[in-house]
Amino acid sequence: MNDAWEAGAVLLGFAYLILAIREMRSCWIAGAMASGIFTGIFWQAGLPMQALLQVFYVAMAAVGWWHWGKDGSADARTVSRANWRYHALVLSALVALSGATLLARDSLSDLQSVVDTVSSWGGVLATWMVTRKKLEAWIYWIAIDALTAGLYLDAGLLASSALYIVYTGLAFIAWKQWHSSLRLHHKT
Repeated sequence: MNDAWEAGAVLLGFAYLILAIREMRSCWIAGAMASGIFTGIFWQAGLPMQALLQVFYVAMAAVGWWHWGKDGSADARTVSRANWRYHALVLSALVALSGATLLARDSLSDLQSVVDTVSSWGGVLATWMVTRKKLEAWIYWIAIDALTAGLYLDAGLLASSALYIVYTGLAFIAWKQWHSSLRLHHKT
C-alpha cells in the first residue's frame, strides 16, 4: 500500500471519530470505509492482529449503524454508564483473550506482539461499548489509542501513528461530550 491509501484511511478515520463524538449515526459509514482500507495497510506492515481488528471494525460498523438507529430515528440510542460488573467483565475478557492469543502465537516475550495483541483485543471490547453508547468506552479508548500510536510509530506508519495521537486527545473530548449528553438526557 502507498502513502495515499494510508492518508485516505486516516481522513476517514478522523471523520469517524468526529461524527461519533457528535453521536451521528453516519460515523459508522466512515468507520467502515477507513477500516476496510486499514486492513490491507496493516497486513502489509506485518501487524496481523491490527489487520484482523480492522475486519472486526467493519462488522462492528454494521452493528453500530443498527444499534444507533434501531427504533427508526437516526441516532436513537442514548448514552449510558456501565456498572462495575460490566468493567470487571471487560477487563477480565481483555486479560483472558490477550493471554490466550499471546500463548497461541508463542509471543509473550515480543513487546510488539504484546502491544499489538492487547491493543487489538482492547479495541474489540471498547468498540462494542461504543456501539452500545457506554460512556466509559472513551476512557478505554484513551489508553488503547496511546498504546496503538506507539505501535504504529514503531512499525513506520507515521500517518497512522499521528492519527492515533489525535485519537487519544479526541477520545478525551468524546468522553466529555458524551458525559454532557448523559447529564442532559437525565435532566429531561
